Amino acid sequence: MRKKLDKKQEEINESRRLFFEHMNDKNIIKAVEQQHQEEEDEKIRKFIKAKKRLTQMAEEKEAEALRTMEEHRERINKFLGELIKEKLDNEDLIIARDIAEAEAEWEKREKEKYEKNKAELKAIAEYRDIVMKKKEEEERQRKIEAREQLLAIKKADQIFWEHEKEKKRKADKECREIQDAHIQQMAKNKLNAKQAKQAELEYYRLTEALVAEKEKEFQDYAREVIELESDSTNKYTYPLVKAVQEGPGGGRGPVFVDRGGLRPSYQTTDNTGVQLPFYNSQGSDYTNFQKTKGRLGFTW
Repeated sequence: MRKKLDKKQEEINESRRLFFEHMNDKNIIKAVEQQHQEEEDEKIRKFIKAKKRLTQMAEEKEAEALRTMEEHRERINKFLGELIKEKLDNEDLIIARDIAEAEAEWEKREKEKYEKNKAELKAIAEYRDIVMKKKEEEERQRKIEAREQLLAIKKADQIFWEHEKEKKRKADKECREIQDAHIQQMAKNKLNAKQAKQAELEYYRLTEALVAEKEKEFQDYAREVIELESDSTNKYTYPLVKAVQEGPGGGRGPVFVDRGGLRPSYQTTDNTGVQLPFYNSQGSDYTNFQKTKGRLGFTW
């Protein structure tokens, strides 16, 4: 137990010793750092002092240079002032002479300028008069030419309109002659058509009378035949009666008035049209109506 306490006490003492050594080292380090900081501060103070000294020396040097330049400028100004003062007397005479010469030269130039302007104005006035006279002459000549040209245009226009009137008169005359010829031809054609129509109507009237007479003879003959056949043989006479009722022309169509009383039949000219019951064929093989109209009973 005693050994443990001694050992523990030794450890405590050792720890204390190490702590004090650490603190001592820390103080030493702190002292060294403080000394180093003091040295740095001293260097900074010396640097600032040296910088101030250099700045002061530069300012002094600049002031010295300015003072030297000012003294040099004053010496130059003084020298120039003395030199100008020496030359003033001679320059006054020279300036007076130059002024007199300049005034004389200016008067001479002004006089020459005045004479030149006067001559130019005179020349301009003379040229203006010449130009005005020339323009007046040109204007007079232009008016004469314009008047002559206007008269020529009027004369040409009159000739043109007379020519146009003559052309119009001839055209109107030709138009009237053509119209008269057309009217005469129309009247002649109308008269010929009227005469042809009258002749046609007269022909139809005579034809109709002849057909009526022949129809009457045919009806009388047919009636006698039908009565004879009916009384003697007791035959079926309806086909004969139907044939008699067909009328002139042998057709089933309407009776044409003023065309001889013909009753033509009608049929189509192809194989698809409807056929009248009077015909047995399936269509008309005739395409030339000029050849078939007589067979069908047409008279025109």
